[in-house]
Amino acid sequence: MMPTKIIATVIGSMLAMGIGHAVMFWQTADPAHNTGTPGDNSGWQYEGTMDGYLGVPIAPHFFLSAKHIAEHNVGDVFYFHGDAYTTIAAHNSPNTDLRIWEVAHAKPFPTYAPLSTGANDVGAVATIHGRGYQRGVAVVQNNVLKGWRWGTPDGLQRWGRNEVTGSFDAGGSYGEVMYCHFNHNGVTHECHLSVGDSGGGIFVLENGLWRLAGINLAVDGPFRKNASEGGGSMAALFDVGGMEYFDGSNWVLESDTVDDKPSSFYASRVAASLTWINNTATGSSTLAMENFSAWQKLYFTPAQIANANLSGMAADYDQDGIVHLLEYAFHLEPIFNERKTLEASTGIRGMPMIRKESIGNEERLSIEFLRRKNSNGAALTYVHEFSPDLVSWQTVGTVDVTSINDRWERVKVTDAVTRAQSARRFARVRVSINE
Repeated sequence: MMPTKIIATVIGSMLAMGIGHAVMFWQTADPAHNTGTPGDNSGWQYEGTMDGYLGVPIAPHFFLSAKHIAEHNVGDVFYFHGDAYTTIAAHNSPNTDLRIWEVAHAKPFPTYAPLSTGANDVGAVATIHGRGYQRGVAVVQNNVLKGWRWGTPDGLQRWGRNEVTGSFDAGGSYGEVMYCHFNHNGVTHECHLSVGDSGGGIFVLENGLWRLAGINLAVDGPFRKNASEGGGSMAALFDVGGMEYFDGSNWVLESDTVDDKPSSFYASRVAASLTWINNTATGSSTLAMENFSAWQKLYFTPAQIANANLSGMAADYDQDGIVHLLEYAFHLEPIFNERKTLEASTGIRGMPMIRKESIGNEERLSIEFLRRKNSNGAALTYVHEFSPDLVSWQTVGTVDVTSINDRWERVKVTDAVTRAQSARRFARVRVSINE
């Protein structure tokens, strides 16, 4: 539906939108699609569960979820990568659907999600996380596919992508929400939400880090073809043209046009509540310190961490040929099989890029790599080296450092020796840890 219609008829009443609960996709109905990490550190690692719903740690003793989830009570246990955290208090936002849960202070979260400032929210291709329904049967109106009904609930955590179309003040107890359209053949992994996704996080890339931008709230619906379908049904529709939707009081026929009229889903916008969040959740305003031990707990269970052969620095859990110390050092995920090389000048994850460049009419080797800042708890040492024979190595060259954010910087080293001076040159980066 068009945003003006959302403002006028959908947000005004909870009867006019289904409370959001699971990720469904435009491209596929495969129930196993995207049930593992995306592999790009875009939020999967920050999702935890309580009573079947998702929540996101945002400070040492606090996680964020949706206020409308009635199943939650103080004393319930929040599970974060298999580790248990007991809730001791719930802090409700006075004018949004956000709820901050406080856990026992004797056991803080090892690390937690950075929060979006809102600078890049609108227009961003976001990663959306949820759990619940599969895609159901097709909705066809006038012999034209419009989308799919909600299918079978399975409680599996999934991720998808969608572009954040915009945001607006929904008023009442909802405050500012961001919304995404479910577009026909949209972005890769284009997704919609359904029952089960509430509390899940929407993450956007800002300043080199994926940051929590929203908490899943609601979806458009219900819909029906005509009065013969009674109260209609919830569905993920990429075109509501020719369908009827319930505006909270009446069924309204949406005009059918050549252009699709996509339905949408909504999330409470984190950036609009930063003052309340930071005042309530002590520590949420700063980027979490992240040593190797904290990083391990983003991907492994306590049982896996107890087994160094599975999760230790020299282990290679995903069998991609990169040990965990290097995955940690170069912003890769230890549970995602990928031999990614850093993209020159702009990359934010990947193994060092070594290439030949023409500089001042002379050919030289260069190394470009990510480096964790020790000020963020890394305790790492990175040593760049060049060699003519793979035997003798020297730390030489011109070093250029670009700060990305409070956790990462990009380092480029240009060899001091030209090809004319040495026909054979090799380069490497050695990483060691003092922890």
